[in-house]
Amino acid sequence: MSVIKKFSEFFSTAALHYRAYKILIRNKRSYLYTTAWMQSLAEGKPIDNSQNAIPWMNFNIVELLDQRLNKNLNLFEFGSGYSTYFYADRVKCVTSLEYDSHWYQLLKPQVAENVKLIFQQEDIDGDYCRVIVKQQQKFDVVVVDGRDRVNCIKQSFASLSEQGVILLDDSQRERYQEGIELAEAEGFRVLHMSGLKATGGRAHRTTILYRDGNCLGI
Repeated sequence: MSVIKKFSEFFSTAALHYRAYKILIRNKRSYLYTTAWMQSLAEGKPIDNSQNAIPWMNFNIVELLDQRLNKNLNLFEFGSGYSTYFYADRVKCVTSLEYDSHWYQLLKPQVAENVKLIFQQEDIDGDYCRVIVKQQQKFDVVVVDGRDRVNCIKQSFASLSEQGVILLDDSQRERYQEGIELAEAEGFRVLHMSGLKATGGRAHRTTILYRDGNCLGI
């Protein structure tokens, strides 16, 4: 490759990078700002433009949940965190399961009154995935975003209300496909939602497992 061609390619790439910088970074109306991606990156945590916590999921699913969740719903989540604050503001009750004792102790004094925070050490096809069954109640939304996700999906079926849905985060990972197939065998339909998430640099996917008459209206 000639020196002239190398310089030409270098300047073409530099020009492209500068255009991207102008469109996405300098432009305060760009997607990175309207979704609070830039703000989240600066803070090192998932937040919206009002500094409120959001789930560490892609912005498309976060927007859907923000629009469709309501104060008549009971929600169970495998994996506590910033999402717990978000759900507590939007549903009737949140039951949140955490396996990390340090994170559990940090969250416990901060969660809202409508949050039941549970600690359970992680295991495989053991007590962790069965905590939802031990609650002996029906949930309208089950968020699977913790450990042992395939078994968590399996144990969630009996704990869903008639309008219940299951959300599986990071569903692009091959090891979670078995859980989606199990849900399909139980009569659930599948909706994949992908996109950028707070502080992330690539597409992430969340899958909604749903039936007719579900609480999200899909």
